[in-house]
Amino acid sequence: MAKITFTHTELLNILLSNELLPKKILRPKIEGQEIHFTVETNLPLLQYVPASLKYLSFTDNNTIFELTVVNSSLSKTISRLNLLSKLDIPDYVKIDFPKISVDVNELLRQRNIRGVQIKDILFDNGEFTIITSSP
Repeated sequence: MAKITFTHTELLNILLSNELLPKKILRPKIEGQEIHFTVETNLPLLQYVPASLKYLSFTDNNTIFELTVVNSSLSKTISRLNLLSKLDIPDYVKIDFPKISVDVNELLRQRNIRGVQIKDILFDNGEFTIITSSP
């Protein structure tokens, strides 16, 4: 078992450096406990949607985040029209607005990272701690 600890900023740098964020996520930045960004939707009336992501928990291999759309009326429209389903997202990501679930072990498998599994992810005091185990 190993533990890796890093901040939001370090996590964002890792994601950007390894091109792990979808191409439709633009201008990510850290503000407090959240990652703020813009989503390019390719929809005629909603080409760009400002949003933020907040870590909630880790359960059954899934990292759960809360997605917040900056504009509340836009948030209702996205929910009602199921607009997020039109985005090209990997199969290890599930969206049940406002929750986003990422199967991190499936992400590792699809990225050909072997010999390690994520056992738990903790978030406290602005730092993530990832606890790993051997498969």
